[in-house]
Amino acid sequence: MKWGILGALDAEVDLICNQMTVTAETPLFGTTYYEGTVYGQEIVVACCGVGKVNAAICAAAAMHQFGADCIINIGIAGAMEHGLHVLDVVISSEVGFHDQDAVMLKYYPKHAFFPADAALITLCEQACRTIPDMAGRYRRGRIVSGDIFVQDAAVKASIAERYAPACVEMEGAAVGHAAFMYEKPYLVIRTMSDTADDDATKTYDNFMQEAAHTSATIVLKMLELSAARESA
Repeated sequence: MKWGILGALDAEVDLICNQMTVTAETPLFGTTYYEGTVYGQEIVVACCGVGKVNAAICAAAAMHQFGADCIINIGIAGAMEHGLHVLDVVISSEVGFHDQDAVMLKYYPKHAFFPADAALITLCEQACRTIPDMAGRYRRGRIVSGDIFVQDAAVKASIAERYAPACVEMEGAAVGHAAFMYEKPYLVIRTMSDTADDDATKTYDNFMQEAAHTSATIVLKMLELSAARESA
């Protein structure tokens, strides 16, 4: 299986790029796709850029042009669910758009939410259990995406009321949507960089790097576990 791994920011994919054995570098769509291996697992990694369109195009390219059999979208998010704190992790149970009008549901693919792959969820939870200090810091949950950085308590409350998400970000639903159209399994892994409220910008600045590192660490552990299963 070839893994497609996408992050919106360089900080979200740098750790993986630094640990992989790169066999090819392909500039495309304003970014570079790095192909190679980690723990003997074949991967393609790219920094897709911020926002839904960038994420969807990058995910489609990873699957269509680079042969990714699954897509993992890693990175950071704003916490929405009660009891979810900065540097906690949300593993997507499903993803959807919080800035999409209901009229869109009349048209293909007629989905408000896109379920994540059950096997990838299980593998991610197993990876989290093996990482020191992750106990009690990860959960499954709904992730919603939109082309805004949520930094207002009133906006946060409105999204929470309408969609009841665990967290909010800007790319995951587009990746899930693209994976659905390509009939490929996907997963979104988000570490909380902020709490999507009036203090979001300040909190984001303080915790973005550590949050991004955590999500990348998790997917690296997933690759390690997958390699161990294949060699068993």
